[in-house]
Amino acid sequence: MGILQGKAVAITGSGSGIGASYARHCAQLGARVVVNDIDKEAAEKIVSEIRAAGGEAVSCPGDISDWTFGGDLVAACVDAFGRIDGLVNNAAVLRHGTITDMTERDLRSMLDVNTIGTVACAFHAVRAMLDAGEGGSIVNVSSGSQAGEIALGGYGASKAAVASLTFSWAMELKDTNVRVNAVSPLAETAMSASNKGFMEKQSASREVVYTTLPPPQTNAPVVAFLLSDASIGINGQIVRIAGNELSFVTHPAIAEPVLRGEWTDTAVADAFRDKLAGAQQKMGLTYARRH
Repeated sequence: MGILQGKAVAITGSGSGIGASYARHCAQLGARVVVNDIDKEAAEKIVSEIRAAGGEAVSCPGDISDWTFGGDLVAACVDAFGRIDGLVNNAAVLRHGTITDMTERDLRSMLDVNTIGTVACAFHAVRAMLDAGEGGSIVNVSSGSQAGEIALGGYGASKAAVASLTFSWAMELKDTNVRVNAVSPLAETAMSASNKGFMEKQSASREVVYTTLPPPQTNAPVVAFLLSDASIGINGQIVRIAGNELSFVTHPAIAEPVLRGEWTDTAVADAFRDKLAGAQQKMGLTYARRH
C-alpha cells in the first residue's frame, strides 16, 4: 500500500507537464485522483493512463479562475470518491514582460489563474474538509521567481501572492486538522522552455543558477509527501525541490541590523551612509545562510 492509499485528491492543471506527473505519481501511491485541466482532452488522456495502470481517476475539465468552478471541482471529487483529502493548486500560466513592455492583459491572466484560481479552489476545498471533520492537506505551488526575476515580475508577483496566502491560511487553520503548505518546484516543461530566451540575463542577476532542468517527475514525491499523513505537523512552509536539492524557502523577515533611534532627516541619511547601505539585501533567488 502506498502512502496515499484511499486518499481523494484534486490536482489542477494536471493534463500535462508537471501537474500530470503529480497525478500519475499520486495514483501510483494509492490516491484516487481528480484530473483538472482547461484542456478536456488532455485531462481525459491522463485519466486513461492512470486507469490503464490500475489506478482510480476522473476528469474535471474547466477554468479554475472561475470562482464557481472551484466549487465544481471540489464537488466532483466528493461525488466521485465520497470525500476530498487533498488539493494541489498547480494550474498556472506564464507571460513574460518587463516593466516597460508588460501588458495589462498578460498580467491579469496570470493573476486570474495563478492567484485567484488558487484561492477559488482552496476556498471550497477547505470548507469541505472542515465540514467533513476529517482534515486534509492543501498544497499550493509557488515559484523561485517570487524573489524577483527579469521579465517575470508579473508571474513572480502572482506566485508571491500564493506564498503569502499559504502563510496566512496555515496560521488561520493551525488549530484545525487542515494544513497548508506550498512547493517551489523546478522542471523542464513547456512553461520553462518558454523562458529559455531570458535565462542568460536572469542567471547573471542571481546567486542560484540552473544550467539544466530536471524532469517533471522528480518533484512528485515531495507533493505526495505533503498530501500524505506523514506530513502532519508540517504547516505553513514552502518546500523547494530543485533536482537533487531539497530545502525550505525562508519566510519574509526583518533583516538585521535593526537600528533604533529618533529618525530625523539627518539621522536617516547618517544611518544609510554608516550602516544600512552596506546591509542591502541581495536581489533575486539566493541562499539564506545561518550565521
